[in-house]
Amino acid sequence: MKGKLKIMAVVCHPADAIDGPGGTLCRHAERGDDITVVVCTHGVETHDWKRNDTLRFEGTASALETKTAIGIKEKEVVEGMGILGVKDVRFLGFADGLLTVTTELMEAIATVMADVQPHLLIVHNPTEEAGLACVGHADSAIAALKARYLANTPRFLKKPTGRTFPSQVFLMTMNGQTSQLTAEGERYGNVLVDITPVVDRKVRAMDCLRSQYYPGLLARKCIEIVNGRMGLHRCLPYAEAFQTLVPEVYSHLPVNEYLLKHASTPLSEQYKNKMRIMVNDVPFKPAKIKRAGGFRNR
Repeated sequence: MKGKLKIMAVVCHPADAIDGPGGTLCRHAERGDDITVVVCTHGVETHDWKRNDTLRFEGTASALETKTAIGIKEKEVVEGMGILGVKDVRFLGFADGLLTVTTELMEAIATVMADVQPHLLIVHNPTEEAGLACVGHADSAIAALKARYLANTPRFLKKPTGRTFPSQVFLMTMNGQTSQLTAEGERYGNVLVDITPVVDRKVRAMDCLRSQYYPGLLARKCIEIVNGRMGLHRCLPYAEAFQTLVPEVYSHLPVNEYLLKHASTPLSEQYKNKMRIMVNDVPFKPAKIKRAGGFRNR
């Protein structure tokens, strides 16, 4: 497509937009596309290690107040998304302890979708952990997929578009915890986005997630294991993997320039310098974190 694309990513938790499709969003931002990220939950009940450890081991007296913790996490995400070149981040603020597909969640996503009118939509895989996991990834994806229909109805659509939206949905390939629920799950991506040119920015963005677990070694470990594995068999140092929701349509069989070039490249050249661990080259500067006031019992 010529001209700017409008891309919208709907994720469950604040960190998901960075550790999931962060590199892909960065590459699209670089080419001038409009990116909107919608974060369904505030994330502090399940993804705030400092707050949870304080509650678990020190009691509630010194725990961060929920509202303060939410503000801290949102600032981290905005900072990280800024490194990736994404400025439009919208927080819906639903509780993350047990996210379910509700009318309120679907309507909240549909409201943003009708405003943005994206050409492409990125969501979690709705079959992740058979849709039964407590983390809510699948629920946020199901809600977003249902919101597509709401967003194109007169109740939500306030301005004419001349088209329905989105035209394609990309499902993020599952990369979370493995259990019996994921034993039969799909972890193959039929679309790979080469994020090697921006992997340093993805690392630095994950370093911003100080209230979670990522800064430093874990950020680098996750990117090397997940994005390194995704690209390994196509000789890409780092890639993010997706699955298309509906079949792509072409007038002829598609020709992929990368695969053609790859097929005519000697093996000695294919692996030359491509398998170097690059994430270790990104310097980590620990930030000093100021603790907020005490937790107030209500």
